[in-house]
Amino acid sequence: MKYTLIDENGQYALILRGESMTQYAVVSGLDKKAGSWDWTCCYYDFGKFSSLTKAEALFRALDYYLMRTNEKHISWARMSEIATVLKDGLIEDDEEEACRYMADVAELSDTEAEYFGLDMEQYREATGEDADTPTAPSSTGGDYGPAHPWDAPGMSASDFI
Repeated sequence: MKYTLIDENGQYALILRGESMTQYAVVSGLDKKAGSWDWTCCYYDFGKFSSLTKAEALFRALDYYLMRTNEKHISWARMSEIATVLKDGLIEDDEEEACRYMADVAELSDTEAEYFGLDMEQYREATGEDADTPTAPSSTGGDYGPAHPWDAPGMSASDFI
């Protein structure tokens, strides 16, 4: 079969294959002289007869290839699973606080929040609430930080002059 070698590591190889070269595949036991391999681990079609773009097919094949050849690689599917379990745990504890945390700390976009199945109305409310909260220290916010120490109870600017 016609193929173009993209990368090879140990027994695995990432190739672009086929007569029309519209498949990325991870194969095992590549024999370059014979132009064959022992078996195909996975393949991803792209082009007009596939729902995947060329970039998406390459990403999926590369993700699988790295999972097989790099012991430190965590696949996209596994990372998504881990993130979803963590999100579910946060929501189980306190949904409102979880939405606020995801908006403030993780800074999820709407697309990302939708991917994780968040209640978008509640998520947008959590995002909107934070816009009303002052970020600079102030006496009205109860923060007598270094920016305005004279705002602390019993203190005035003359105490610092």
